[in-house]
Amino acid sequence: MLDKKHELYKCDSLNMNEINSWILEGPNLALINSVNNFGEYLSKDLKNVKVVKKRKERTQDESITTSQIRQIFAKMKSIEAKGGFLERKEGEVKENKNAKIEFLMLKPLMAYAKKRHDTVGMMRLVERLDWAIDAVISADDLSERQKRFKNFCKLFEAILAYHRAHGGK
Repeated sequence: MLDKKHELYKCDSLNMNEINSWILEGPNLALINSVNNFGEYLSKDLKNVKVVKKRKERTQDESITTSQIRQIFAKMKSIEAKGGFLERKEGEVKENKNAKIEFLMLKPLMAYAKKRHDTVGMMRLVERLDWAIDAVISADDLSERQKRFKNFCKLFEAILAYHRAHGGK
């Protein structure tokens, strides 16, 4: 694992305030630029990181690949395809409690991916998605939670799009 004192271990792009702003209000130009920087960090900046182990310097790939996060993304898209937190039955709109549970279960799924892949890129992505999930779930009102969920989906899609745009595999 990358030395915590290494300059690339810390990532200033897409901080918690920016995540909360995106989830609560939706994207704007400044936030899009921050996601762009974060996508570049995940795909390019962490590609060949110099690490020192046992007094020998070598390069190590700390980036992430799209296949490493495909399971998390697919689960999010599955929830989205089912209508998110809203369920329509017999002309009535109700809360889909199963969607909320599935959405919360993204956290253990991400924890597993983080441990399995053990890279700084995965650690930083999971950290940001955790913040975003917390921001979605903290909404008391069902319609607000649905709006935040849609913003979460857009955020996740934007991160992946910029990751790929900057050469992420």
